[in-house]
Amino acid sequence: MKTSSFLMSALVLINIWSTGEILFPKDAAAKASRGSGRQLRTSRAAANSTKTSQTRVDTPITNAVNSWLKRYELRNSQVAVEVMDFASGNVVCSSQGDKRFTPASTAKVFSTACAFEAMGGNYRYSTAIAGSGTLKDGKIKGDLYIIPSEDPTLSYSDLMRLFGELVSKGVKHVEGSLKLSPTPNGGDHFVPSFLNEDFGQEWMPVSSDLVVDSNIFGGGNLPNNAKLLEIDSSQEFNAHARSIMRQDLYPGWLVFDEKTNTIRAYRGYPVASGRGPLVVSNPNTFNLALARTAAKNAGIKFSGKSIETPKELNLSVLAEHKSEPLSKIIQTCLHQSDNLYAQQLLRTVALGSENKSNDHPSMEEKGLARLRGWLASFGVPLNEVVLKDGCGLSRKDCVTPHALNMVLRHMLSKFGEGGYVSLLKGGDVKHGQKSGSWKFKTGAMDSVRCITGVLKNSGGQTLLVTIMVNGHAPGVGDVRTSIGALVSTLAGTQMQAPEASKTASKSEAKAETKPQSSNQ
Repeated sequence: MKTSSFLMSALVLINIWSTGEILFPKDAAAKASRGSGRQLRTSRAAANSTKTSQTRVDTPITNAVNSWLKRYELRNSQVAVEVMDFASGNVVCSSQGDKRFTPASTAKVFSTACAFEAMGGNYRYSTAIAGSGTLKDGKIKGDLYIIPSEDPTLSYSDLMRLFGELVSKGVKHVEGSLKLSPTPNGGDHFVPSFLNEDFGQEWMPVSSDLVVDSNIFGGGNLPNNAKLLEIDSSQEFNAHARSIMRQDLYPGWLVFDEKTNTIRAYRGYPVASGRGPLVVSNPNTFNLALARTAAKNAGIKFSGKSIETPKELNLSVLAEHKSEPLSKIIQTCLHQSDNLYAQQLLRTVALGSENKSNDHPSMEEKGLARLRGWLASFGVPLNEVVLKDGCGLSRKDCVTPHALNMVLRHMLSKFGEGGYVSLLKGGDVKHGQKSGSWKFKTGAMDSVRCITGVLKNSGGQTLLVTIMVNGHAPGVGDVRTSIGALVSTLAGTQMQAPEASKTASKSEAKAETKPQSSNQ
């Protein structure tokens, strides 16, 4: 406790010491800006970056950020910070806030917020079983269809309950077979810009129309009594697959061949003795086989008669599974940073799109198109948001702190503290004897640490804060601690009252902020 108090006091002293170093004459700033050092955006530069936000430099907050940028552990990293006043929408401090950075999982704010507004927090996924023919004397004269809903939470137990409901309604025999109702632009998808090392890992299963148990096979009975073939890297001739299998992250995935009723299980090198979960690489096909097994286990018999599928299906819903409310699913996605959930939410956004064209080859791309339109609707500059996915796993994703702050401000303005923002992780933040509250989303991957959220400081002022660090050293402890220190400092730092800053506003409008050397 004594060490913590000492560090907090030291930070305060540094802030006081740096007060006179923030603003300096325009010509000196212009000369310094030609270098590679960090600098805080000025009022004029920030005003040109977006029509929806203005900048009113707040000296106490700017001093705190300027002091923080000098920290030793940040000296070789790319760092961006933006602090926005919720009440006015003014940017009160920005260091590279209009520059794009790799966001990691803070990108989930875009997909989850868009889904929340587009579908509503009370929306529930509905996965149904329907028949294409009449039901008479316990027999369906036609096929059974699963109508998928992109629900990321559906489980094998849910499938069993669905088919149990069918049996309770008298369904005993199906003349045809069990099929998957087609989804426009649907199918299995693994984002091409994910890294090779992400494939076959539990943190990023393949997304699909029909998700069962997060598209991960954890063992147990195989569907359709399929034959299992274990394959290690010495048996794989494809160089791409062999290289993935030989990485030290020990991936594992399976491929289900419906024609031969065979499952090929690929495991990392060395072979994990046939143990451990396997990511399903063709989940629509595999999960449909699981559903057929669930139906048979429930006592439903299929004749397998070939029935011609009409161009337009006329289906009668026989049983339906409802998910938990979307708000609960989004909360799980944000708290656990679940990548599959985020991808399925992006596909859900696509489902709600009024654009029925086939301009986009995948559900994810259709969802991204709708997301861009949503961002533009409340003034987010689209050149500040480049997304290839909904989860932030792609290294091609790049967004600005300003865009993240604008999304959070929009969601807080429209839905209040009890809406979307309440689904973020939260807790109290202390700075010495002062304290505030913090609702946030973090993002982390190799050399990337980010955080974005809504901070209510010790004075009751609501701030939108985004901090992004790219290119840091492999050791993450110092960077994580450093980011936490800035949030703590901001929690104890109050913005100047407007009347108190009138005298300074004229000089601030003309001044540039002093750059911080990357060698400091």
